[in-house]
Amino acid sequence: MQKQNIEIMNNFEQRIQEYRQTIDKRSLGYRRRLKQQYEIDILKRLPEKFEVVIPAKDQDFWMERFEKVVANLPSPSQNGTSYVKQKNELLRELNKKYNLQRKGQWVAIYAPVFMVSIGVSIGTATGNLVLWLPLGIAIGVMTGYFMEKRAKRKNLVL
Repeated sequence: MQKQNIEIMNNFEQRIQEYRQTIDKRSLGYRRRLKQQYEIDILKRLPEKFEVVIPAKDQDFWMERFEKVVANLPSPSQNGTSYVKQKNELLRELNKKYNLQRKGQWVAIYAPVFMVSIGVSIGTATGNLVLWLPLGIAIGVMTGYFMEKRAKRKNLVL
């Protein structure tokens, strides 16, 4: 029984290595901007979340989903719209189910929210938008930073 589990783990590790090699091959001609847009680094780090965040019983399901997304990686000259949609859908599902999130997600959410809710509202009420808009943004960035730090401690950041 133990030998069988070790063999399954070795097969899965091999599958992860093949997955990463496929990403490297397909993204070979990408420039830095395209790698950022297609979030290649996140795709490479996704398997690291197995057994840490994603339970062992769901590993095969999610690995198949990852492989389907990687199979749609376009060449540098192709339009990547369908790939981006599929990747974003996958990351959204991982966020809903396991609370996995992209780096900077909370800062991107809270900075404009606090700018509007605190900066504009208090700035308009006091007649001093010049002071309160940056304060609202700063409070939002700090709040987002601390939310991200907490998520990183729980190993939920991709």
